[in-house]
Amino acid sequence: MRHILITTAALVALLLAGCALSPQQVEIQPKPEVDSANLGHNQPVKVIAVDARAQQAFGSRGGVYANSATITPANNVGQAIAESVRQSLQAMGFNAYNPGDDATTLEVRLEKLDYSVEQDSVVNKVTLSLVMDAIGKRGDVTHTGTYKSSVSHSSPFTPSQAKNREMINDILSQAIQHMLSDPKMIAFLTGNDTP
Repeated sequence: MRHILITTAALVALLLAGCALSPQQVEIQPKPEVDSANLGHNQPVKVIAVDARAQQAFGSRGGVYANSATITPANNVGQAIAESVRQSLQAMGFNAYNPGDDATTLEVRLEKLDYSVEQDSVVNKVTLSLVMDAIGKRGDVTHTGTYKSSVSHSSPFTPSQAKNREMINDILSQAIQHMLSDPKMIAFLTGNDTP
């Protein structure tokens, strides 16, 4: 009987330990899909990106010690977004790498990227919510756009680091794609002051 009690206690301890999730760092590398075309006609665009989120962590993985099971970026989020936008604009025919002082400025601001977990006995549901602002400026003229996205993923397993990296980069990529397929934003970047 004593052996059964010890085995049961050991099993409960093992299960509780399994519910404690470790923190994760994910590499930010958004890769939006854009059509390679000469939409920009070599118009110069200076890209600036700012991680304007209120906190470093995207959210928590949940579990027993949710406060310490955070997901944080492994690299500079603003720099990663800026490079992704530059590459995309270059592919679209803009001059994003040598824009010059009189170029149109495109400031991309990540205002929100939240990762939240809802756990029950069968399914782990992860919801990601994003808000990204884009401010185009040329002289005294400004054009702004706001791009929002929310997506949920369900799985019987707690997402791995690779899966979390994929989900976070996917929602960032979609937001950048949305911005760069916005006809008014593209028209402004090509030189139209009243798109």
